[in-house]
Amino acid sequence: MELQRIQHEEIRAKLQWLIVLRVLIVTVLLGASIVLQVGYGRVGKTTTSFSYLIAATYCLTIVYSLLLNRVRRLIRLAYVQISLDLCFETALVYLTGGIESPFSPFYMITSIAASIILGRKGGSLTASAAGILFGVLVDLQYFRLLPGMGEISYSNREVLYFLFLNIVAFLTVAYLSGGLAEKLSLTRERLKEKTTGLAELRAFHEHVVQSMSTGLMTTGMNGEITSFNRAAEEIMGYRFEEVQGKPWWGIFDAIDLRGLISAEQPLTDPFRFEREARRKDGVHLVFGMTVSPLKHEEGRQIGGVWIFQDLTRIREMEAEIEHKKRLATLGEMAAGMAHEIRNPLASLSGSLQVLSKDLRIEEEESHRLMEIALKETERLNGIITAFLMYARPAPPNKKRLDINRLVGETLSLLQNSKEYPDTIEVRSDLAPGELWAVVDPDQIRQVFWNLAINACEAMQRGGRLLVATRNLTMNAPRNRIGTSWVEVKFSDSGDGIRKEDLSKIFYPFFTTKARGSGLGLSIVHRVIESHQGRVHVESRPGQGTQVTLLLPAEEHAPSVVLETQRSH
Repeated sequence: MELQRIQHEEIRAKLQWLIVLRVLIVTVLLGASIVLQVGYGRVGKTTTSFSYLIAATYCLTIVYSLLLNRVRRLIRLAYVQISLDLCFETALVYLTGGIESPFSPFYMITSIAASIILGRKGGSLTASAAGILFGVLVDLQYFRLLPGMGEISYSNREVLYFLFLNIVAFLTVAYLSGGLAEKLSLTRERLKEKTTGLAELRAFHEHVVQSMSTGLMTTGMNGEITSFNRAAEEIMGYRFEEVQGKPWWGIFDAIDLRGLISAEQPLTDPFRFEREARRKDGVHLVFGMTVSPLKHEEGRQIGGVWIFQDLTRIREMEAEIEHKKRLATLGEMAAGMAHEIRNPLASLSGSLQVLSKDLRIEEEESHRLMEIALKETERLNGIITAFLMYARPAPPNKKRLDINRLVGETLSLLQNSKEYPDTIEVRSDLAPGELWAVVDPDQIRQVFWNLAINACEAMQRGGRLLVATRNLTMNAPRNRIGTSWVEVKFSDSGDGIRKEDLSKIFYPFFTTKARGSGLGLSIVHRVIESHQGRVHVESRPGQGTQVTLLLPAEEHAPSVVLETQRSH
């Protein structure tokens, strides 16, 4: 069906060309003849006939143009036009002397047009019809059966020779033009097939390149970017139009590698390297890049092919795994050390308690020193207990609980404890109704308590603590089904955290307080991680801190990707 449509359009285009050519020839040749006759003062019957032929040609041209977009069988319309052209040419030859007419070559033009439009068969039929019409016209002129035509000045033999020569010329031209037309059509078909195949190959190549999940870029010998696939645009944040013609090292911040490919030093083998760079929006990325020589079909290098991947998340995960390994090793070592310290500490504490009861000394200073020793022993025991909880946490005993109730209990306990000063305003913005999540109530209650105490200690001059909860649905990576979460936010208006300290807040024993163990946030991170949740910290120095917890609403909720902390 598509092939028939294409052939139909080709015939239409050829007929349009024939209409234009006909008008041009008639206007130029017949118009010139009329001008010459008027110029020499020979205005007569021939001049009037030429005018009628030109007018008739214009009228038929209008009719042909209207029919061209309305007639489906264009082959028939072509035969009609060529037949009328032969009639007009016969009339023109008749008016201009018959066998002696200078317009008899018009038959050849029509035969050539028929061969181009209708092929060799149509050209042969047109040439045969032209020979018949011309022969009949010459015979009628020879026997003086047509009015207005003079006597033939040629002999009988010359008339036959001239007639034979014209007919042979008509047929020869038709045959040759038909052959050329068929070869041209065959060449056009082959070219069209190759063009179609090339277009399909190019479309397939572009589809493959654009569908790659890795960035693909090509450069010239001077380092200018010549192509940039869709994955490269997504990774770098640049459109191809923005980087086209620019040096690759400027986009990837690698000016020290600008000589990797050059006209003076072609690249012989693929080269692999890693590079740190920034996206268009300034986000820091780590790339793994492989560059290979791009060669011409003759084997000459004309540039480079660059394949690169965003390794930022992989490197972050590797660093996180390495960090966890170090913490695990530290935890095992510290757990053993804590047990070794705790045993003599218990003996020391018991001994001090017995001594404090049986102490006979009346001096007030001695009693004060004994109280300090007991107090510091209790504090040391608390630190070791917290560290053991971090180093060897108990597996969570999960239950389906109302998070709003746990938050309410924690805030009530805080407001009735000595850690809560009167200068701090505690507010809550809880989700309406019950907010269910699958958690260990004791561990999550400890998490809430640690965050509330940290917030109060960060507001020594007073301030406001806001605890908010809500349901949250997030899309998992790679467009999986959304997962339901419970979000709990602790926002304070305290001093905030410095940018250089923000990345260390979850390390054990890291603290910025004068008397802090540095284990509170470490335990928070460990507990939330064991619940397959996430902790997200935002802080502005002097403006406060916001800690966001994500807890799974269901037992097997898949983890989501969140930054651990962010500083502004």
